[in-house]
Amino acid sequence: MKYVRVFSILLIVNIIPAYASYESPTNEEKINFDQLLAQFQTVDAPKKDVSDVIGTFQKPMINTFSCNLHDTNNQIITIINTKLAKFDENTTNQDLVTGGSYTWHCSETMQNGKISLDCNNELRINPEIISNDTQVDPQLHNIENLVILYHELLHGQLMIDAIKSSSVWQQETCNLQPGENIDYSFADPDHKIINYLQTQFASALVDKAGGKMITKEISSDETNNGTFTIKVFSFNDYPTFENSSKITFRTNNISENSFFQVKNDVFLSGHLKDDTKLGIAWFYLFNNEKTQNMTNETMPIWIKQVAGQWSSGNVQDEYFYSAIDYLMKHNIISSNDEKIDISTVPHWLQKSAHLWFTGEIDDNTFVNSIQYMISSGIIH
Repeated sequence: MKYVRVFSILLIVNIIPAYASYESPTNEEKINFDQLLAQFQTVDAPKKDVSDVIGTFQKPMINTFSCNLHDTNNQIITIINTKLAKFDENTTNQDLVTGGSYTWHCSETMQNGKISLDCNNELRINPEIISNDTQVDPQLHNIENLVILYHELLHGQLMIDAIKSSSVWQQETCNLQPGENIDYSFADPDHKIINYLQTQFASALVDKAGGKMITKEISSDETNNGTFTIKVFSFNDYPTFENSSKITFRTNNISENSFFQVKNDVFLSGHLKDDTKLGIAWFYLFNNEKTQNMTNETMPIWIKQVAGQWSSGNVQDEYFYSAIDYLMKHNIISSNDEKIDISTVPHWLQKSAHLWFTGEIDDNTFVNSIQYMISSGIIH
């Protein structure tokens, strides 16, 4: 009999169109961001180079180019800074769980045919999502966090790419008149480029964790006044996940969403929030076979005790690492390495260890989170 566990996630990013005064991030937001960025930079998965925008957190990027002879202006000098800002839930859609947001704003100074642009790119990350207060499965939660960060970094990188090398953006700016607005559309607010890039990135992370990601786009032509029920996939096409699987899904531009299964086929129902744009659904499949086999091995009580003490800061990291080493040697989790060397531990792992110790998550869920870290190279 097929066993399917169902989780629904609505994770979107929000663009703040109006420029407001800068608010510094909370200490929690800064710690979460620093840990997530350190992890993002070590993950081995196909992703666009976003080193320019990451670099502007540390020091400004200065870009200068000359205009053509008959342009309105002679030269454009752009100074770009990126800062982490405080997440403001009042700027987000209240009916959705929002992962992050960004703001681009450039102040213009025009003098003698030369334009100086002082550009600030502000990035915000929702601390409730990053810290997993929504209680998403830890294995998927860490993937989602990395995708949220990558998504926001892409907005900044794409805008920087345009400033540096887009002939269209440079030509528009060279002919900018006093009082006219800078073109920020190259930051991809409609996610025409970003959706593809983040899907490619997320799919690779899910594959490394032993799962499968399935993407489904829904156009208005496939709906009845915006409402639809559509087949997304069949387990016949994914036999590895057929007998025992966990399904999680998230959506963009789709409301009132739910999915159901008829024999081996999985269907999605919902309504397009904006029928001029595509609705996108991402389905994640994870096979529980590895963690179910774990129940054949008795989990020593001392492992959970060490995890609990470690999550409270009462024992050194080495004790917890020894517990992970035990799980590997007894094939409860798998790795090609004989030894473990952890240099960075994501914040959510200590929280997962605490939840496991107090019985709020089961053995399988906790082992899944450790297995993901090993599979993705975070533990090596």
